Amino acid sequence: ETPCIVIERDVAEKNIRRMQDIADRAGVKLRPHIKTHKMTEYARLQLENGACGITCAKVSEAEMMARAGVDDIFIAYPLVGQFRINRALALCKQCRRLILAVDSKETVLMLSRAAVREGIEVEVRLEVDIGAKRTGIPMERALWLARQISACPGIKLTGIYAFKSMIWHDRPTQDRKRAGEEEGQLMWELAVRLREEGLDIKDI
Repeated sequence: ETPCIVIERDVAEKNIRRMQDIADRAGVKLRPHIKTHKMTEYARLQLENGACGITCAKVSEAEMMARAGVDDIFIAYPLVGQFRINRALALCKQCRRLILAVDSKETVLMLSRAAVREGIEVEVRLEVDIGAKRTGIPMERALWLARQISACPGIKLTGIYAFKSMIWHDRPTQDRKRAGEEEGQLMWELAVRLREEGLDIKDI
């Protein structure tokens, strides 16, 4: 019955291959966000075409993907609340690799205590606000929070990430190229500073 969604599978597969080709030519890993389709079939197609893993917005999406056999997942929204942390740590035991997001000392401490209690080490990425003013630690406090993370047992900081949106020099823009180049530059400079501090930042 209508209304219904009809997906042109040939077009979808062509788009998946095209995006992977762009990433391969640029020499970067592709970890697509599944919030657009939320379908295990298309997540598997993305992985089969070369994606290194997937990105989810929330724990429930990650749980669904893990049940379907996806075993390398990044949950890109900082966890708020002990119940979400508990579910994420349970998921850690089901996945080969689960990466969690942090952007505050409060979440870092809660996650650290829970990981120690469970006897596991959790891989985390630090979200940095570089313009969108949505989530993430302000850029000027990122180094401070990274040091806090490195001092906590049970968690390991391996990467940084951001959602900058269409912002250039702290103002809205329609110039995607400028916005993207600025985002890349800001994140690279932060990664260099963190590495100079001895932090093992693998993913930007």
